[in-house]
Amino acid sequence: MAELVLNFEEGILQVTLVGEVNLLQSNELKEKIKEELVKCNTNQLIIDLSQVPLLDSSGLGMLIALFKYINQQQGKIVYVGMTDYVKKIIGFAKLDQIFTIVDDLQSAKLVIND
Repeated sequence: MAELVLNFEEGILQVTLVGEVNLLQSNELKEKIKEELVKCNTNQLIIDLSQVPLLDSSGLGMLIALFKYINQQQGKIVYVGMTDYVKKIIGFAKLDQIFTIVDDLQSAKLVIND
């Protein structure tokens, strides 16, 4: 079961996903992230995937849904710290051509503030 670690700082919501993201909780995680964005009154989102060993198709769907949501809010979303497995899944889906992906949090913050 994946967990969320939330951190709101300087107008940016940073979400660290910890654990496997699969069908059982991907929709619940997505809704919690959206709720937190509204609560924090921001459209700037960093999703840290460095602690996600497994991501299934529903987890991928969650990342796409958040991407669409942030774009509708005219905000920025950056994905950071992907494990090799998650990078492969993102690459197979060709989402690496659409998503903004960086290696570390500092780079993600620079992209958001650019």
